[in-house]
Amino acid sequence: MPPVPRENVLNYEPVIGFEVHAQLVSRTKLFCGCVNEVGGAPNSRTCPVCLGHPGALPVLNDRVVDAALMVALALDASVSSRTGFSRKNYFYPDLPKGYQITQFGEPLARDGHFDVTVEGVTRLVGIRQVHTEEDAGKSVHAEENGRMVGLVDMNRCGVPLVEIVTRPDITSIEEADTFLAALRRLLLYLGVVSGRMHEGSLRFDTNVSLKEPGSETLGTQTEIKNLNSFRAVRKALTFEIERQARVLDSGGTVHHETLLWDETAGRAVSMRSKEGASDYRYFPEPDLVDLTIDEERLERVRAAMPELPEAARVRLCTQYGLPEYDASVLTAEPGTLRFYESALAAVVERAGRVEDLAKTVSNWVMGPFGGYLNQRNVTLEKLARAHARRGGAPGAAGDAGDHAGGAEALAALFADVGVARLTGEVSEPAGRRLLEEAMDTATPVSELIESMGLKRVGDEGELAAVVDEMLAANVAEVERYAAGETKLLRFFVGQVMKRTEGRADPEIAARLITERLDSGGEA
Repeated sequence: MPPVPRENVLNYEPVIGFEVHAQLVSRTKLFCGCVNEVGGAPNSRTCPVCLGHPGALPVLNDRVVDAALMVALALDASVSSRTGFSRKNYFYPDLPKGYQITQFGEPLARDGHFDVTVEGVTRLVGIRQVHTEEDAGKSVHAEENGRMVGLVDMNRCGVPLVEIVTRPDITSIEEADTFLAALRRLLLYLGVVSGRMHEGSLRFDTNVSLKEPGSETLGTQTEIKNLNSFRAVRKALTFEIERQARVLDSGGTVHHETLLWDETAGRAVSMRSKEGASDYRYFPEPDLVDLTIDEERLERVRAAMPELPEAARVRLCTQYGLPEYDASVLTAEPGTLRFYESALAAVVERAGRVEDLAKTVSNWVMGPFGGYLNQRNVTLEKLARAHARRGGAPGAAGDAGDHAGGAEALAALFADVGVARLTGEVSEPAGRRLLEEAMDTATPVSELIESMGLKRVGDEGELAAVVDEMLAANVAEVERYAAGETKLLRFFVGQVMKRTEGRADPEIAARLITERLDSGGEA
């Protein structure tokens, strides 16, 4: 079919809702003692409980409940004083029990909300419910001996999930994108998810319908399942909104069905007609007692909650006087915020002064350091893991291991580079080279300054000789400067920096150049 004209899409208002499945961070799975970690040999992290063997009894992981309660409280949802588990029956190759244990029918919390702002307009997205459930295994399709085969890895069976179900309050792809990014940020700040979407830590199902502009009557919705990236969500929403608009424009009927996103083909394909609760034959889980949540537990969980993104953004503005833009960038990820504040504290301690340093360090983090991460195509977390191992280049480090110590060491090393620049020990261009080498190798800054010959050239006698040689080699430019092209001063300073490999103090160099040119070349 030809693509629907964009003006036809504007004849309808999208109505979008989400079911967000987030794998919770915990040492063990939801109902058994198997290790809850990504990786391991296929089917090696399993036991009779998570594989559903007859007679194996589940035992609830209490810490997972606390993590889910944190999510519910952060979403301002009303926590149920009593909740229970049910068996949701369906049959897939990667669900060995033939059912999933879930709180869907008696959720942990209901009626929350999460605000998102797009282009200055804030929209309240209602949260219908928050509940826990266990994950299924993973089907893998591969080619073997020239034919496609289906393989099943059960390691993911029983991994704890929190499911966040929104109301259909999102009205555009831009709002959907902003909502999901902000929700991921919130979960990261709570410390309950890893956020590594390429590992399946966050997965999305989205419900989509179209309605007439201004109408209160919703159209027939479809559901697109198992989207595992923001990019996939954007593409799937774009496809489905345009498809539904095309159907409605032709006088057709949108059917209530479940779709599966085909990333390769860039289209959603029908899986089945949309099922209801009766299709899953829910009934109470007989091997688990109901869960009671009292006020004492809620207060304990509430007291343990960390600072959330919005509070952190406001604090950076008020405590450090940072602009709104800086605060928004620095709070985009909790790791970035911790890195910034650790680096700032270290710079203040080493520099012996406080004035203007908050903004200076913010500029360094967003500028040279952010540029370094982009250039190396590496995340702050991965770089921290490299430094935890003192393992050199970040690309070789991998993601294994605890990176907390590495993050602290990385911030201290970054601060050393900043202080060297702040005190004038190295010039700004040399400081950038120093930063890259320090981040790549985790070598102490003092050693790098010496071995790389980066110490700033600030001696006027030494710089004067370089300036004289440079001017003598650029006679034509000197004559143009004398004729009024004073903007050539930047060229001359650049030539001095080039001759000193970026080590010259640019302010001293500029002054010496100006003195010589204005005096006709006389020293």
